[in-house]
Amino acid sequence: MAKQLMIYDNIQPLSSETHRNWAVMVEDYSFVSHMISVPVLATEIPFAAAEFPIVFSATATEGEYIPLAVMGLKEGENLLLNEKNQFTSRYIPAFVRRYPFVLGGDKAADTMALCIDADSSTVIKDGSKGRKLFEENGEQSAHLKEVVEFLKDYQYRAEMTKVFCKRLHELDLLEPMQANITFKGREDANMNLTGFYVVKREKLKALADADVLDLFKRDGLELIYSHMQSLNNLNVLISKKSTKLSK
Repeated sequence: MAKQLMIYDNIQPLSSETHRNWAVMVEDYSFVSHMISVPVLATEIPFAAAEFPIVFSATATEGEYIPLAVMGLKEGENLLLNEKNQFTSRYIPAFVRRYPFVLGGDKAADTMALCIDADSSTVIKDGSKGRKLFEENGEQSAHLKEVVEFLKDYQYRAEMTKVFCKRLHELDLLEPMQANITFKGREDANMNLTGFYVVKREKLKALADADVLDLFKRDGLELIYSHMQSLNNLNVLISKKSTKLSK
């Protein structure tokens, strides 16, 4: 499984002076067309699991993991976008929905700066179309206020996600998994997916009763079972890739 690719090119703190006339319009999702996975928040897992395979990836920090929604099988190929770069899935992960905005700065600080990817194709710098970021008097537009609240909530849920993943690690529930994928008549396209982690049912069953109860009360069991069930969606991606190869 490929490492997470960043989608931000030129992050700038947003200001009414510099960006007074700017607007944003997401007409397509070409900015994630090269990505085969995106991070998901723990609270998103039950929703995303209906359409995406949800796996876990180890970060550079020992014992730290992040959940990922898998969108493709081969580096640089997102199988969940159509020819118009629209998602074919009903659910779109919050990581994607927050673009081109992001909170920047020190997470430990009381305040974080609202930033925007100034080089994004979703940004309309003359404000001729799309959703305006500021009113004429320099006040934040209603849309931008909604964006700020969304980003604050995202940040909060990201911390919750860290706690959930840390618990999975503490309980030794995650283990490496690989998937050998073959395509009939196109052996040259066969692949071996590696580098991701999943919760093993056997390890879950071996947990002490107290740990199971703790997971249940924290909604962890729901997330775990959603994740395990979601792995069936790998077959959907394989089917999409197979159709693509046959054209």
